Amino acid sequence: MVLAREEGRLEAAEYAALVRSSGLDRPVDDLPRMAAMLAGADLVVTARDDAGQLLGAARSVTDFAWCCYLSDLVVTKERQRGGLGRLLLAETKRAVGPGCMVLLLSTPSAMGYYPRLGMERVPNGFLIRRDG
Repeated sequence: MVLAREEGRLEAAEYAALVRSSGLDRPVDDLPRMAAMLAGADLVVTARDDAGQLLGAARSVTDFAWCCYLSDLVVTKERQRGGLGRLLLAETKRAVGPGCMVLLLSTPSAMGYYPRLGMERVPNGFLIRRDG
């Protein structure tokens, strides 16, 4: 398994295929929007097998100093529950550094997952939902 930073290099179609295979709800049929999501990410950590197959990714928006919003943590269904999400999260935290917090918004079905990775549940948040 190879972990790498791929911001600016990961293709939207490959990323959409990974997200689709993970079960995460994202606009995978809207490739221009997926491309914009990747283009706006400051940090994209990927996990690939030895043949180069994309197995997982962590896509974040960050200033590398104070805050990091981990917007997607995705692992292909076949590799879920094998520690890959934990590795991607650890590499994201390593990349942003010790002075930077990592925040994410969870899907309802994954609310029990993140505490097992050592993430703290926080009640002090606010949200303006997207319109589309």
